[in-house]
Amino acid sequence: MKKIVLVVTLFIAMFGLTGCGNEKIKNDSNAPAGLKEITGKIYQAETNEDGNIVINKDKITEEVSYYSYEYDDVIIGLLAVKDENGKFHIVINTCGSCGGSPYAYFVQDGNKIQCQNCGNTFLITELDNLETGGCNPIGIEKLEEKDDKFIIDHEEIEQYKDKFENWQGPTE
Repeated sequence: MKKIVLVVTLFIAMFGLTGCGNEKIKNDSNAPAGLKEITGKIYQAETNEDGNIVINKDKITEEVSYYSYEYDDVIIGLLAVKDENGKFHIVINTCGSCGGSPYAYFVQDGNKIQCQNCGNTFLITELDNLETGGCNPIGIEKLEEKDDKFIIDHEEIEQYKDKFENWQGPTE
């Protein structure tokens, strides 16, 4: 019994240290300390005849680009960036753990992106190595590269709608 209590206590302590799930912030006056200014361009997501999201490679630079995709009156955010090695990275712009919080979105800080809710940072070069459901941006499995663009399956993105209902990330 003592072992179970110890394991549960350790788990709670570790989760609390990451800052994930911080639901104390509900408006700008209570935003987390250190909220960073959004840099980079913001685009409305384009779709193809199948309703899938299309992102042109020529719009992805080493400065983060944000894409807004509207589904059922909810804006779902995507983030695209090219790393220092020229590799493209596209993720869903909310945290797997913090998602649902208004500030669970990522802003670029040099060669990293930072969650505006919990403050965790991630190297841009590591955005392909994300833990599913972890305290990190949400990876996209159904991402197809075709010539000069990326095509993202809209159904995969739409399943995260509930994480964006209170989201205050970059949309315009």
